[in-house]
This record gives sequence, structure tokens and C-alpha cells, in this order.
Amino acid sequence: MSTHILNIPAAGAAAVPVFGISEWQNYYRGDEPGIGAPEIIDRCVEAHAAVGVDSIVWNAGRGTILYHSDLPHTTVQYELGFVPKPERVSCEYVRRVMSACCPLRRAIALGQERGMPILGRLSMNRHYGTPANIDSNSRFRRGHPEWVERGKLGEPIGNRMCYAVPEVRQERLDILLEIQRIGVDALVLDFCRQMPIIWYHKAVIQPYIEKTGIDPRTIDTAEPADYASWFQFRADVLTGFMRSLRSKVRAQEHELDRPCPIIARVPDYTEWLMIACSLDIETWFREDLIDATMLSPFPRLRDDLKSYPGYHVQVAHRYDKPCIGGVGSNGMKERRDVLPDPEAAVAYGCRVAHDQYRAGVDAMSLYQSEALCRKDYLRKMIANLGQKEWIATVAEKVPEPPRDDPRYFIGKDWHCGPRNEGLGTAVCGNLAL
Repeated sequence: MSTHILNIPAAGAAAVPVFGISEWQNYYRGDEPGIGAPEIIDRCVEAHAAVGVDSIVWNAGRGTILYHSDLPHTTVQYELGFVPKPERVSCEYVRRVMSACCPLRRAIALGQERGMPILGRLSMNRHYGTPANIDSNSRFRRGHPEWVERGKLGEPIGNRMCYAVPEVRQERLDILLEIQRIGVDALVLDFCRQMPIIWYHKAVIQPYIEKTGIDPRTIDTAEPADYASWFQFRADVLTGFMRSLRSKVRAQEHELDRPCPIIARVPDYTEWLMIACSLDIETWFREDLIDATMLSPFPRLRDDLKSYPGYHVQVAHRYDKPCIGGVGSNGMKERRDVLPDPEAAVAYGCRVAHDQYRAGVDAMSLYQSEALCRKDYLRKMIANLGQKEWIATVAEKVPEPPRDDPRYFIGKDWHCGPRNEGLGTAVCGNLAL
């Protein structure tokens, strides 16, 4: 199986690599003394190494960025302001760290010293945009409201921008290519932030009407098959972006004399639901546009709350590529290590990983690892997260909870679960797709 520098063993190995998905700036609450020094980047890398994490997927940004950029259109997180929230007094420390060092470059240097690959992660359509989230607003998003996505009824979807707009595609391409030049060991395109990627902007609707004579906004059923052509049309737009990215990344690989695999982080949905979210991984693999997928267990949409790691493994392996599993942070962490039942977090987190191992995933990832790897009650689990037999021993002590049980969502994506207002949104209705 071709894995480049991902160092993933052949299928069926008893022990596999673990990728920590870190958001270094989210560990602190803003009120600890001395956290504005660049050494907190070192502490983040060391915390991962201490529990045996093999590689770190480092957060380069969402709508805003968290590294030093030469691109004129980028905006650093908190550059435009900050709205205090109850859970954090201030995030001024992020600005202080950013003024003292480039967190991405520092992490890469530390990783090279320790033999720990540092992968660069970019959220692919998470732009925020509201005054309450001014800390995560970018000038690009604020300056182009006409490119903001639209819902089926024409309402603005303020936290996403439309990939059918060339300038929107180019903005993401520029950032990904820059972090490749900075020296990441791979690119992780996070399409879980936030699906669906493409909605009902006129830049997508108009060419579809011209091609088919059908206005997709007039489709008014709950049958996925009735949306198939429209869903595929939108997915083809994103595939065009992926073709451009692969071509440009390959050109830079030759210039830099350094490989840079592309990994797509995606929800663990079934095939039709992936296309509905504009994620045509079958085509991406067939055309060699990606080198691996990385799963997020993400029960959210009413049409189907189940996970399908087996489908994702089969698609990846069909093209001799790896599929990396994933454990999420939902129910796994609470601030200051306060958790009513830490044993449940361990057991049901292992259950998520075990189900994916049984489906055949080739490695494992852990979301928000910057916090989870520092939790005393999770240390043993994380240290053994790549050990399939150990995970199975713990997981098999608890049955899979029913989908109306809050425990069903432990170890899954932070944006799912009964408390999340998005749970139960209809895929084929007016709100979601």
C-alpha cells in the first residue's frame, strides 16, 4: 500500500500509528500566568510525545490563520478583535505567542528534532462571519458577502463561502500551497469543518439550470435519489478544486524536492450522503487526487445517524490507499479535568476506535489531542490507541449504546450529539442541503 511518508503499516497490523489532531490555542483558557511565551508550542509537542502519539496534525487555520503568512489576503486569528466568552477570560496570549514566533514553523522544527512528522491542517469551509465571532473573522470573508453561501430558500449561510466562485477556491489553494512551502510533512484538508461544503449559491445554481433546465430549489421531496444529479453536480465543483490542488502541490514537490501527501479528513457517512456533502472520495481516489482519508465519527444528520467506516476502508483500499480512523472529543473532555464519569469516556472512546479497527482502518487519529493527551484519565487509553487488542479488550466491556442514548455520541465529533442544535437537520429539506 502506497503511503509515502505516512509510515502506515500493511493492512492487518496489530499496532498502527496514531495521529494527534491538535489545536494548540484551545488548551488554555486565557487566565493562566505565563502562557504568552512561545514555549507553549513546545509543551504541546512534548505532551503528544509523552503519550506516544506518532504524528501531529497541526492547526494552520480556519477562516483565519495561525501561522506567519506572506499572503496579502490572510487574516491572523484575533487580528480583527475579540469578544469575551464565559469559558475564557481572554485570548490575548494567542497574539503574544504569534508575535514571538510562528507556531507552525516552531512545531515543524520541534518535530524534526524528535522524529515526529507535523502535518498541516486547514479547515476547508469554516469562515464564521458573525460579530460574536469577530476573533475568527477574516477580511476576505467580511469583504466579500456576495460570495457567502446561500441556503435553499436564499438565506445566507454566513460561515461558509461558495467554492463555485474562483476567488474562493484560490484563497484556499494559496494557503495550502504556502504551508506546503513552509515544510509540513503532509496536507490535511478538513472537510468536516463544515459540511455540507457547497449549498445553493447562484454561482452553482445558474450553471446547473443551464445544463439541466431544472432549478434545484424546486426539488421538494425527502428522497435522496431525487437530488442525485444536483448533489453530483455540486460534488464535481469541489473535485475541480481538488484537481487544481493536486497539480499545484505536485509542481511544488518537484521544486522543493520533498513529498507532500494530501489527506482528506471527512465524516464517516455512507456513499450517497458523502456526495450530498460534495465529497466525492471515490473520484478523488480514482484520479489520485488524495493519498488517504481520515475519518471523523460524525452522527449528525437525521437521514442517517450511523457510521460507515467499512465503506470508507473499501474505497481507499480499492485504490491501494490508507484510510485513517478517528476518535472525536465529544464527551471525552471537560475543562480542568472535570468529568462525571471518566471511565465512560475511556470505554466508549475505545468502542469508537474498535468499531473502526474491525472495519479495517489502517491508523487512528484523535481530535483535539492538545487537550485530551493531557487528561490523566485518558493517558493510558491514548498510549494504547494504536494497539488494536488493547482497544478491543476495553471496548468489548460495553455494548454499543442505542442512538437515542447520550453515550452513543461519546468519542465522536464535537459538533454532534443531543445537545447540538444541528442534530436531526434533514439532508433533503430546506435547511441542510
